[in-house]
Amino acid sequence: MDSTSVKKTYSNISESLHNRRVLDAIEEIRKLITQSGREYFGDQLAQHSMTYENILRHSFGKIKDPQRTNIYLYLKRNLLELADELQEKILTDIAAENVYHQKKQFDRTRSAERSQALAYLESLAFNKELSSILEGVSFSEEQSTPAREEALIKIFNIIWLSDKYSETEIELLDAVCDSEHFPWHDKSLIVSALTLSLLRYFDVNKFLLLFRFVHSKQQFTWQRALVGLFLCFLKYNDRFYLYPVLEEKTIELSQTDDIQKNLEAILIQFTKTRETESVSKKWQEEILPAMMKLRPKIEEKLDLENIFKDEFGEEKNPEWETVFEDAPDLLDKLQEFTEMQMEGMDVFMSAFSQLKNFPFFQKISNWFVPFYNENQAIQPFLKSADSKVDLSPLVEKLEKTYFMCNSDKYSFCINLSLIPEQQKGMMLNMANAEMDSVSEIEKSEGLINDFATTKSIYTQYLQDLYRFFKLHPWKKEFQDVFLWEPDIFNTAFIKSIITDSKTIRNIAEFYFDKQFYPYALNIFLSLLERNKKDIELFEKIAFCYEKTGDFQNALDFYKKAELIETERLWITKKIAFCSKFLNRWDEALTYYRLAEKRNPEDMKVQANIGQCLIHLEQYEEALQYYFKVEVLAPENHKIRRPLAWCSFATGKFDTAADYLNRLLAGDPENRHDLLNLGHALWCMKEEEQALEAYKKSVASFKNFRNFETSFLEDKKHLLKHGVDEFDIDLMIEFLKSGDNLETL
Repeated sequence: MDSTSVKKTYSNISESLHNRRVLDAIEEIRKLITQSGREYFGDQLAQHSMTYENILRHSFGKIKDPQRTNIYLYLKRNLLELADELQEKILTDIAAENVYHQKKQFDRTRSAERSQALAYLESLAFNKELSSILEGVSFSEEQSTPAREEALIKIFNIIWLSDKYSETEIELLDAVCDSEHFPWHDKSLIVSALTLSLLRYFDVNKFLLLFRFVHSKQQFTWQRALVGLFLCFLKYNDRFYLYPVLEEKTIELSQTDDIQKNLEAILIQFTKTRETESVSKKWQEEILPAMMKLRPKIEEKLDLENIFKDEFGEEKNPEWETVFEDAPDLLDKLQEFTEMQMEGMDVFMSAFSQLKNFPFFQKISNWFVPFYNENQAIQPFLKSADSKVDLSPLVEKLEKTYFMCNSDKYSFCINLSLIPEQQKGMMLNMANAEMDSVSEIEKSEGLINDFATTKSIYTQYLQDLYRFFKLHPWKKEFQDVFLWEPDIFNTAFIKSIITDSKTIRNIAEFYFDKQFYPYALNIFLSLLERNKKDIELFEKIAFCYEKTGDFQNALDFYKKAELIETERLWITKKIAFCSKFLNRWDEALTYYRLAEKRNPEDMKVQANIGQCLIHLEQYEEALQYYFKVEVLAPENHKIRRPLAWCSFATGKFDTAADYLNRLLAGDPENRHDLLNLGHALWCMKEEEQALEAYKKSVASFKNFRNFETSFLEDKKHLLKHGVDEFDIDLMIEFLKSGDNLETL
């Protein structure tokens, strides 16, 4: 069994347990025990199997066990934890990944390094005199890195690579949390190690430690711990109900001041940091093509949906209020680039992505070290013996600004130290001026207040995490939290804490604004239960359904919105649009005619009426509407295609041929235009020219069966215009014969 098979088996176990298929899970766990070669796990599994047999046996007897549910949940928990341990041990044995290689090394030297590092940690947490060395600047004589930093790296690795913590380690980390002597930046590093460790391997005590650090309220540290809880509950949402202590701690956390506001800020920044390309990509590559397959073939032939090059469907309602507001009001004071960064948008990612190859970043812990002036690891870069430029003043300013994440600040300083002396001075002056400018703006805009500072810490930390998961050389070995697509608001942790209607609406509006329509939809639907008179909710729910390709529900909700306010032009056009995509052309035409009455000069409405009339085979009237569009937009050559078709359908063959020839002048291999030209020429008794057009169409289709299908769809029009059915069959045969018959 290779690594992939082990992970697949583990995934099957987890899925079976969460779907109450315990017997299946037990069988899969047996496979892992065999693979591990550790038969002592078999004894544990035998006990769990016996427990489950008893549950099954007593479930259908006369006497019911009142503790059955609790015992069952406890059993699932034990089986999951057994599967966790088995997977980790097997992968540590066989996996070739760097992380498991480092874990093997860690296990080999575990006793000596662990006791040494934890003793050091203990001395820092409890001994005020010893902790003073944290503020020192002395270097080890034998090492380029201070001994203190080396110790912290070992502590980070111990916390990160430990699967489960011993009671001694838990007590020590609790003491670190409470210690007044332990610097904030080292506590923050420990919180990051805790978060990485929990993301790597489940241990409920890691959750409890993160809760402790949140409640400590030490600035810069508790915010990181809350982000850690947020991410880890996203990963382990399906285990929340198995551990009552997690629910208890969550309820306790929900009672703290401003916790809803803080979690909202994290949720929003996390979503901002994630890639949104997948949202539009899914629409373009999955939903829209699937819908187009259900459309009548004439839509493809005439390209009716793309006559105007606007966004698919009607735009968002311009009457909607901007409910979601998150960006500081910078306006013209810092220009768009800095505005975006202040909003939390990651504008520096591309610039600094090339600056993560310095030796500094070879240590995983350094991706998470908060940027602070006293950090001994960067002192050599600030001023060397042969340099006249001192970067220390810049570092002091960088530490206090919030518009660049910690990881990028280190990259910036290290890179600046490596450039030539003359350029270094110039760059330093420019950077200092920019820092002063940003500082003034932050002050003038009131950004330096408690909650704005807290939001900036969330932004910086999430961007630090983003860089780690996207840029670290081992990135493929980690589960990238920014690639997850969970319904965040429906996780137990978030739902247990965020209950305020205004906050919930704000989150829904944010998802809606960022085009995460499925997530916005679920929240809007829950809000509708509380307020069924809000027309904007009905409209936005309908819009979300539309953008996820569910046109029937979209239509239903647009009509409910129409009942509240019947005169909204935007709703009228939306109902028409959804009816059109449900192939209800009569209904679509009715609503487009209503829209026409309210706005007679809207060319899109005119074109849509023409489209409906074509589907209803009312070609003469359709022709009049398309003529009107041609007059209003003569530069739009795409309008010639339905004009040509309607002209052909109404027997105006010369007009049809003229439009088609003009289209083919710009796109000579368009298969549908060539086919339609062949039809028009044949009806004009120009058989040889028609044959040439058909041959070119066959070549453009590249598949005769597709050509034949399209040709036969038009057969009724050819018959109507006097072409003999026998000739039609012979024409298809002749074209199918290909090179065998070159001339008539």
